[in-house]
Amino acid sequence: MVVMMVATMLSCSNENDTVLTSQQTSISNYLQKSHQPKLISEDMLSESLEEQPQYYEQWGLDIYRYIATRYDEGRDLKAEVTMGKTIEIKYSAYIFTNSDPTKSISNLYATNDADKIALLEAQGLNVSYEWTTEPYVINLGTTDIIEGLEVALNGCREGDKVEIYMTYETAYGNNYIGMVPNKSSVAWYVDILNVK
Repeated sequence: MVVMMVATMLSCSNENDTVLTSQQTSISNYLQKSHQPKLISEDMLSESLEEQPQYYEQWGLDIYRYIATRYDEGRDLKAEVTMGKTIEIKYSAYIFTNSDPTKSISNLYATNDADKIALLEAQGLNVSYEWTTEPYVINLGTTDIIEGLEVALNGCREGDKVEIYMTYETAYGNNYIGMVPNKSSVAWYVDILNVK
C-alpha cells in the first residue's frame, strides 16, 4: 500500500515537472523567436550590439516580464511600483498557448479593457455581471493576486506597458479558476495607470 502511494506521488511529480518544463520552454521560445519585437533574455544584454535592446526579465524559471516602455523618455522619473504601494491597472489576462495570446479573443479570460469587453459582447458574451472597465486597484503585498503578477509588477513604473508570462505554478497552481484549464500557463498584459 505504501509503495503504491509513493509510486503515485512520484508519477504526479514527474507529470508536473514535464508540464512545467514544457511551459518554460514554450514561453522562452515565443519571446525569443515569435514575439514582436523579438526579445533577448536579460542575461544576453552584454552580448547585444543594439543601443536599446528589447529584452525580457525572468524570475526563476516560471515568471517572465517584458516592459515595452522601458526606454521611454522620462520613465525613470515616474513613480516606481514597490511593495506596499497602491497601483491602478488596466489589464487583459490570456491563456498562453505557445503563440501570441492576443491574436485570439478565445484565449482571453479576464479584462477591464473596454475595447476587449466590446469584442466579447460582439461575440454574444453577457459581460454585464462580471466585467467592469474600472481600473483594477492593487496594494502590492496585501491584495490577494497571483504570485507571478505580484513579483513581476514590483519595480515597474507608472505609465509602463508590461507583458507578464507565467507557468501554471506561479499563476494558479493546481486550482481550477473559471475559464482557465488546470495547469495552464497564462499571459497578462498590463498598463500601469497610477502609482500611489
